[in-house]
Amino acid sequence: MIHNVLLIGKDDGNVVVRTRFWKIDFLEHDISDFLAGYRDLTTTEGLASDIPVFVAEKHKVFHAEVDGEMLLLFVTDGRDEDRVIQHRVREGAARISIALRGNSIGYIRDNLDDILGELIFTRFKISFVGSGGVGKSTLLRLLFGKEPAPGGYTPTINVAVDSSETIQFGTFLVTIWDFAGQAVFQDLWSFYFSGTDVIFLVTDSSFRNVMQTKSLLRNIKKEAPAVPLFIIANKQDLPESMKAEKIKRLLGAPTFQMVATDKTRREEFIRLMLEVAAKTVGVTLPDLPISEMITVRRGTEEMGQPGTAEKQAQAQETGFEDVPYDPTGLKPGSTSTEMAQGTKQTTTKTNPTTDTVVSTDAGLVAEVVPEHSEVLHLMLIVTKEGLPEVVYHLNYSDEEIDKNAIASLISALDSFGGIDGRETDGISTNALETIEHEGNLVMVEKSKHLVMALIVTNDSEEKEQRSILNSLLIDIEHQFDDVWETWNGDQSIFESSIFDVLSKVPLRPVSLDYIVRAREAGRPLPFNNRKVGSAVVEVQSAIEQNDTVGGLVRSLDLPRETVIGSLQILNFYGWIDFKVEIGPTSYLKKIGRVDEETEKAYGPVVLKFVDLCDGLTSLEDVVRKLNVSLPAMKFVATKLVLDGVLQIVS
Repeated sequence: MIHNVLLIGKDDGNVVVRTRFWKIDFLEHDISDFLAGYRDLTTTEGLASDIPVFVAEKHKVFHAEVDGEMLLLFVTDGRDEDRVIQHRVREGAARISIALRGNSIGYIRDNLDDILGELIFTRFKISFVGSGGVGKSTLLRLLFGKEPAPGGYTPTINVAVDSSETIQFGTFLVTIWDFAGQAVFQDLWSFYFSGTDVIFLVTDSSFRNVMQTKSLLRNIKKEAPAVPLFIIANKQDLPESMKAEKIKRLLGAPTFQMVATDKTRREEFIRLMLEVAAKTVGVTLPDLPISEMITVRRGTEEMGQPGTAEKQAQAQETGFEDVPYDPTGLKPGSTSTEMAQGTKQTTTKTNPTTDTVVSTDAGLVAEVVPEHSEVLHLMLIVTKEGLPEVVYHLNYSDEEIDKNAIASLISALDSFGGIDGRETDGISTNALETIEHEGNLVMVEKSKHLVMALIVTNDSEEKEQRSILNSLLIDIEHQFDDVWETWNGDQSIFESSIFDVLSKVPLRPVSLDYIVRAREAGRPLPFNNRKVGSAVVEVQSAIEQNDTVGGLVRSLDLPRETVIGSLQILNFYGWIDFKVEIGPTSYLKKIGRVDEETEKAYGPVVLKFVDLCDGLTSLEDVVRKLNVSLPAMKFVATKLVLDGVLQIVS
């Protein structure tokens, strides 16, 4: 068990950064003892340089050099297999070394946990399943120390997860998933059970619900036969509740009694989960109070994703990288081909918003080039019982917004001034063409029944972007033309239009020659529409038989935009990675722009590199002109292709 991780100076032992995961100390004198043992090791002939060093007979320290100046230490209790920890510490040192390229040591201090990722953390996924009203969501509120939700029972729709908090005990990160038990969602269970380590099946302990739970149990064993399963017999305080032992005999699985509304049961519940998790992964739970074993972490949606340096290390080793889409790469609605066929020009950028020298046939002319308009968010809104409802919200940036507040603002302004424009006393008004929101612009377009809002950084491409919104609204209105007369207010009906939207305003560029790899598990998908869920599941299930995006498109009896849209969704929520094959003789062509983060990470050379990629010069020749390392630029080129900045010509 890894209980401390340190990065220290190789010569002086000064601590650069340390993280303690269990309540086990590794103090300054322990570091001195380690260095003494390490120096003995390196000066003794015939011994491997990475043999672990014992300190104070209770710490077994695995180590690896970082750039010849520092040592990464994984301090363990000695129970792990040596070769496993040796591999992890070597990999960790390589990741830190890569992260130091273009970053300060302060970056390592702030992001060490993210850089090392799964080398020290074990992601453990627990799924809660049960019929409506049995108390699954109340159990989660108990787990996170929250009061039961006011107002009685509110059904969980599709899959919900408390995405802002997770439980960490030691080096285990326990993520909790809350499954809807309604039959309409059960055909998606195989998808959501992917990567689950333990299933808790919850019953309200009534005879009727126990019998319903027996039916659910059969379905679960069919979809996830190898996953350990336990029964939570909730609502044991009610007079009609069956005893846990009787439920165990009826269902044939280990059963634990619980009262989710009783705050005094929280520690008992947490210990139960930790014991199950520890037993499942084969470790012994330390004999410590719960308060000393766990931490409720915030913002851990990001913890599940590799940090920047981790992604770099992963991509360099495997060729795979999970790169979020940066809309500066392609204009909404533009394809790689359209961008590649654009007007040929050479620019020397001196100011992002003003002076640019453009080479034309008539010679050099100075002209004002507006700053690129970056897409941040897109929302489809429908009115239900007089109130605006967000059908779906696509987040193209790292910025969070209150989508419901924006929808309400749009609705209020529409009722006051009108989106389509009105004529008052002979004067035409168009009060809601654009709203300013936190320094960004919200473009709003309205059709007969729907509203679409696009949040962008500026209005430099407003004409093209509005054209896309109007085109989408016309298509969506036509798609649901026969729905409105009998519509019962269920906005999830309109979620299937997501594939049309993603074909014109993609979350990320997806090329047919991308290679696709499935990951163990991602984040829950925020869709309730069976058509969307079934399409995504069908695409995900076909990945094992098809290496490339083109192969998926050809093999599936689904429209091309549905396959591409499903892949964008799967990638965005962490279920798949993309890979591209680039070699020294690959020919690359510039089709987009380098974003500021990439330029900052790799330096000005990346701009020169992209400008030299003309589709006519091989990668090795481009690198030769720049006098830089081919392996390094191959890695950068892979990222730029996945970002939509470069295109592989051949």
